[in-house]
Amino acid sequence: MKRRACLVVVALALLSGSASALTIRLGSLAPDKSPWDLGHKRIAAEWGKISGGSVTLKVLPSNTQGDETEMIRKMRLGSIDAVTITVSSLQSIFNGVKTLSYPLLIQTDAELAYVLGKMKPFFEAELEKKGFKVVMWSPGGWVYFFSREPIVRPDDLRRQKLWVWSGDPDEVQAYDANRFQTRTVSSQELLTSLNSGMVDALVTSPLVALSSQWFGLAKNMCSMRLGPLWGATIVRAETWEKVPAEMRPKLTQAAQRIGDSIEPDLLRLDGEAITQMKSYGLTVNEVPPAARREWVDLMEKIYSGLVGRMYDRQSYELATKYLGDYLAAHPRK
Repeated sequence: MKRRACLVVVALALLSGSASALTIRLGSLAPDKSPWDLGHKRIAAEWGKISGGSVTLKVLPSNTQGDETEMIRKMRLGSIDAVTITVSSLQSIFNGVKTLSYPLLIQTDAELAYVLGKMKPFFEAELEKKGFKVVMWSPGGWVYFFSREPIVRPDDLRRQKLWVWSGDPDEVQAYDANRFQTRTVSSQELLTSLNSGMVDALVTSPLVALSSQWFGLAKNMCSMRLGPLWGATIVRAETWEKVPAEMRPKLTQAAQRIGDSIEPDLLRLDGEAITQMKSYGLTVNEVPPAARREWVDLMEKIYSGLVGRMYDRQSYELATKYLGDYLAAHPRK
């Protein structure tokens, strides 16, 4: 009888343990062994320690869940629980986040760190309203034009077919209205599109251009920084609510600490990527001051009309205020 009672207790304990265990399935496009991928694995290890094994972050192999748009769809359906995505896709959930990547607005790492630091609580609250919890923000370098033919002035880009990442109809319409030739395809189809001549130019970071081999067909890089590349790791609210309430702050703190720690590696690797691509034939085309003024005027013409549509107006006003505060204390040279 005693042996039977012990078996019942053990069985109940096992059932209780399995019921409380939670597996969070994370999808991303981060290349294997990239800083983002290594960061995910460190988060998984930390979460396992903090939770005593009751919360498992399962990092799904890169590129197995479709592009970022498809991963967001799968997360909404519950097929996966979390994603690490760039701001270009995060804006499909809340379009205010892309304000920090408004072309030629934020210019330095310090400016981005200050404005993002101020905006995080607002962004997180808005994303939670949409059903997603941010567990990590991740700056990831800067984006530039990469192209088949050199780009220095706007007319150089007009002669080439430009891939627009977001596929946002307002952005496409704004570019087309200014005599650009836009193309929207999945990021997973971009290499094929470059190969076929369907696309000639794109906006991306040096590290992504190298790891994706896009630079092999777009061998020119415009030296002008268009804006910061950054993103976030988000979890479905329904999944996050299954994590014990007292444990959630510890998990998010661990994730953000790891996100902060990989930022210097990303910035360093961007520079190394440019050096490596140069050795394989990449040409970096400098933009003189007169040409830069053309770009500033053009981007303001294209994007100012998108505030309130593609860019949440409140987010834009907050971001420009915080940037103005920063520049008042730290003027650009």
